Amino acid sequence: MLKLTLRRNDAPSYRTATIEFPAIEGDFQKMLDGIGVGITTEKNCVVDHITGDDGALQQLTGQCVNADEVQYLAKRLDSFDKKETQTFHAAAFTEQLTEVKDLINLTFNLHCHCLVSDFSDAAAIGQNYEFSRLMTMSMVEMERTNFEEIGRRLIGEKKGAITPYGVLYATGNQPELVYNGRQFPEYSYRGDDVAVITLEVDDPKSGVQYEYLYLPCWEVEIQKACCRLGVESAHSCAASLECTVMDENVYGIFTEDYPLSEHLDALNNLARAYRGFDSQACAAFHAIVDMVSLKTPEDVAVLADNFYEFTAIPGVHSPTAYGKYMIIDSGRYEFDENLEEYIDFKRYGEQRIRAEGGSFTDYGYIAYRGNTPAMMELLDKEQTQGMMMGGM
Repeated sequence: MLKLTLRRNDAPSYRTATIEFPAIEGDFQKMLDGIGVGITTEKNCVVDHITGDDGALQQLTGQCVNADEVQYLAKRLDSFDKKETQTFHAAAFTEQLTEVKDLINLTFNLHCHCLVSDFSDAAAIGQNYEFSRLMTMSMVEMERTNFEEIGRRLIGEKKGAITPYGVLYATGNQPELVYNGRQFPEYSYRGDDVAVITLEVDDPKSGVQYEYLYLPCWEVEIQKACCRLGVESAHSCAASLECTVMDENVYGIFTEDYPLSEHLDALNNLARAYRGFDSQACAAFHAIVDMVSLKTPEDVAVLADNFYEFTAIPGVHSPTAYGKYMIIDSGRYEFDENLEEYIDFKRYGEQRIRAEGGSFTDYGYIAYRGNTPAMMELLDKEQTQGMMMGGM
């Protein structure tokens, strides 16, 4: 775990914060606030001490850094496997990088380097080199390639740089400037994001700039993205949404009916709810949205927060089917199949539907069984507009 002791550059040496990176965003900003470091793109933190980096980042000690850049770098490094980590350390050591910006760019350019720590197998060295250079090879290409010859040639040329991690060879690939020093490149650290938001600002001097939000996220992450774009709020940005779990109706409410950048809080709340849905709950949620005929992003978020107060049974489209479901399939009753022909399922289903105020939809049977004021107000509003949902 990468651990840095930071202090504000104009603060006394005893006023420090020791942070394990990557940190949880909400806790991270609280620790920075504690040493007087707000949301900023400035390099206003001095690195007093570093541990957990195998010595590769010690050149940052004494340097002024931006804490959010360190956080982004740590997320990149945390996703590396052992080989990628060792190659990164060797390249950082060889190039003597002292800027976090350069270290971030290095994480996107490992294909420019090949690290060899075992010289006992020339074929393995050649394969390692070609995989580092090309990043991928088909089985046909592998069969046609003489890895042993490539390995022997690489060793014979003696062009590698000796590092504490092995010998580092250049692959000939040209490094790309992926990070411009202000807006972070697109990169999903968690990998299980419900949605990705792209914020876009057209800067007259530097052109179009982008920042990315991976929902659900902390509110402070939205503030930091705006800071890196040089705007006070997301309302000043153009925004686009990528989300595979939403149906067309919900997607349209957020992207077509209203300006997306003005409803990020509602979308973030919805993303938190989606994270707790399995596929069946997701389908039920979309069916309820359609039936209640929600109109605004905030309405959708309210429904998501109170989704657990609904009963939604897929495939049930009649009082008889609902009666059978409740008596036979719900598990609420001990059912003797010998009595099935004597039970009036339809009458029982109708009785429950009246009591619950439920309705049948293309999805199945749906009923609201809660009493949350915000949800009741939303349903009352829909009824006033002519949308009747059973007895609700």
